[in-house]
Amino acid sequence: MKVKSKIFYWYAAFALIHIGLTLLPAPARETLVKYHLSSGDLKALQFTLLIPSLVMWFAVFYGYQRLHAYSQIIKGNKDGKQVAKLAHGLLALAVGIPLNSILSDVLTLFARHHPDFIATATVISNYTSVLYPLIAFIFISMGARGLIGIARVRVPLLATNITTLVAIILGVVFCDLIARAHHDLITTYHLSYSLVMLTLAIPYLYIWFLGLFAVVEIYLYSRHVAGIVYRHSWNELALGLGAIIVLDITLQYLGTLSSWLSGLSLSGLLLLLYVLLFLLAAAFIVVALGTKKLIRIEEV
Repeated sequence: MKVKSKIFYWYAAFALIHIGLTLLPAPARETLVKYHLSSGDLKALQFTLLIPSLVMWFAVFYGYQRLHAYSQIIKGNKDGKQVAKLAHGLLALAVGIPLNSILSDVLTLFARHHPDFIATATVISNYTSVLYPLIAFIFISMGARGLIGIARVRVPLLATNITTLVAIILGVVFCDLIARAHHDLITTYHLSYSLVMLTLAIPYLYIWFLGLFAVVEIYLYSRHVAGIVYRHSWNELALGLGAIIVLDITLQYLGTLSSWLSGLSLSGLLLLLYVLLFLLAAAFIVVALGTKKLIRIEEV
């Protein structure tokens, strides 16, 4: 990514704000006491968690920049508009992920000094966490559907049935986990059971269905494009998006297990966070590599 790119400056601004909000404020005393840490120890741990997060942010910004550039190169072609929609989806992720983290940092700091604001901060954070992926995967779904339409590819009935079945199973299990955590909903979501199901669970299920179906469509499209390198590039894009969806599902599942997570030791909690962050970073890197190869082909 060229330094003069406006996208790079957005990334740098988001990164600096997030680093400042993470490392500059004094740590919460409750956290220090709970895990028997000094202020310096906690700062060091927070810094190690920042690294995979910032790598992930850079990958999604880079992936958007490359895919957007590719859509501009082929904008005269019939598939240019559809690729642009995919790029819009990546842009929603590129902006939404850091903005959501920064907003969460601000809300956490404010709630620390104003305990009465904790419930409101939690509700705002939960809704912003579902809004940007919803926007992102609506665009990605539209682009994927447009591409297979241009390629005149029909999703096989078996693939449709399997994708739908997987989405239903994931949804039923997710709703069951929420129901089992009924007594913890107030502390976890600060919302009633009905509101959690209607305004959080259903949107997440819709996002997962859109994402899974888009991955299938992009994969089918990759099998019908000319050129082995093109196919590999689109396969990587589909693989990365699929991994992002799977990891998002994992994160939401873990969100229903707050009582279990709170019982983890510091080492267990850190291991879980490191694994999830590195896997997310790897998924976005795969997306970025796929988009990078697409534009390189056009530049040859």
